[in-house]
Amino acid sequence: MRARIPALCALLLVLTLVPGAAAQDQPAQQTLRLSLDDAVEQALDNNVDIAVEQFNPEIAAQSVRAAEGYYVPFLFANVDYNSTDSKGTNFFSGGDVVNTKNQIWNIGAQLPVKTGGDIQVRWDNRRSDTNNSFTTFNPIYRANIALAINQPLLANLKIDAPRRQLKLSKINRQITDIDFRQRVFNAVATTKLYYYDLVYAIDNLRAAKDSLNLAKKLLQENEIRVKVGTMAPLDIVEARSEVAAREVDVIVAENLVGNTEDNLKRVIFPENDPNMWATTLVPTTAPVAEPMPVNLNAAVQNALDNRTDVVAARKALERSDLDVLYRNNQTKPQLNLVAGYGGSGAGGTQIIREPPIGGEIVETIPGGYGDALSEAFGNDFPSWNIGVEFRYSIPNKTNKSLAAQARLSRQQAQVSLRRLELQVAQEVRTAGRGVLSGFQAVASTAAARDLMAQRLDAEQKKFDAGMSTTFLVNQAQRDLATAEVAELRAIAEYRKSRVNFQRAQEAGVSGLGAAVVLGGSSSSQGGQAVLSGTAAASVNQATGIF
Repeated sequence: MRARIPALCALLLVLTLVPGAAAQDQPAQQTLRLSLDDAVEQALDNNVDIAVEQFNPEIAAQSVRAAEGYYVPFLFANVDYNSTDSKGTNFFSGGDVVNTKNQIWNIGAQLPVKTGGDIQVRWDNRRSDTNNSFTTFNPIYRANIALAINQPLLANLKIDAPRRQLKLSKINRQITDIDFRQRVFNAVATTKLYYYDLVYAIDNLRAAKDSLNLAKKLLQENEIRVKVGTMAPLDIVEARSEVAAREVDVIVAENLVGNTEDNLKRVIFPENDPNMWATTLVPTTAPVAEPMPVNLNAAVQNALDNRTDVVAARKALERSDLDVLYRNNQTKPQLNLVAGYGGSGAGGTQIIREPPIGGEIVETIPGGYGDALSEAFGNDFPSWNIGVEFRYSIPNKTNKSLAAQARLSRQQAQVSLRRLELQVAQEVRTAGRGVLSGFQAVASTAAARDLMAQRLDAEQKKFDAGMSTTFLVNQAQRDLATAEVAELRAIAEYRKSRVNFQRAQEAGVSGLGAAVVLGGSSSSQGGQAVLSGTAAASVNQATGIF
């Protein structure tokens, strides 16, 4: 046993001389002093919910660009070379074995237009070389220039599927910007809520420790009184019991500080990092309880005009209107105007035969591709067409049913909007009354705390004079601690009720995957550089509304 003692001493000496040898994996303890504005700024820069949401406006913008891409012109072309041998079967076949070689090169462009139709331009070319004895040009070049127009006159005239998709994409882009604004508003409010919760938790811990110190002081005084014989030993037991109960209150308060601190870290730090979790946050902005004017009617009107979920619902109604327009249009017959104009030309080496049909070649007149182009572009041999195409499904059940469905969906969207407006008005009015009652609660709890302090002072003086008991003093101390905590909570809740009142006018919380009571204050920091213009503007707006 004695041989082990030097070894243990040496081990303890090594651990003492090597800092971190026993806790090398523990992150360093850091302290971060944080004002309310700093917390909001860090939330806007680092909040992962905002970081996720900020991609949606740009994704929606790409959908708009994709829909607009339907109306850009596209080119088409083909090049082909072929050879065909045909067996002569009669006098007019042109030979026993007739060989024809063709070279084809065509190019064109098509442009869809926003009237539902399209315009097409083609330039077709061919070179043919044959041993047919009846041909009068060999090789022969052909060129054709053509313009074609197809324009709907009934169905697809006012709106068609591509235009519907383009308009839907633009509406969806606006909705994603609104959703991003809603995310920013709620992120700012949630950050302020957690900040005020942390301030309250720290003050609550201080109050619990103060109450514990009072209980310990009373215990020490009672122990002295027992020693001098002026108090019964039973009073010491009661005082010790009270100290133990208040130590439990301190433990609970410390746990509350840790939980609220983690909540705030979750929204202001960008990633999971042990050093982040080990950092101690020290709030430097103390909540105050100044009065705030509340105009419920003006607040409700502001919410109905500007609140994000109401604006998004109106955009959804626009989407329903667009569906009704499109589906009603599709119930009409398809009547399309088709028209075209073009020119053609031919050229090449002209062959003179004697006799003219199937005779020997006696002369050739040079020519080529330029002759064909000259005739085609010179409008020497024009061609044109104009007509209509008609198509209609009888009794057209599918399109009529889809149109009826679209009308019903629009009516449903209108009713949903009215329901949302009622909910918003109720929420704003409730939040406004919460501000008024919250301020009254602050005044009431402050008065109650003053009375409890006076009661404790009186009870302590009576105890010192031998006219009270340890139980009554402990009760007065606990009542004062309860009153102090109630006042701190009332101040924090009042600040959060103010922010919630403003939030209720600016942004809804539906669809965000969280049901939280929001709170906050003010900041002036913008969002990240990758945001779209509308989304970035909403970041700047959100920081100044609470």
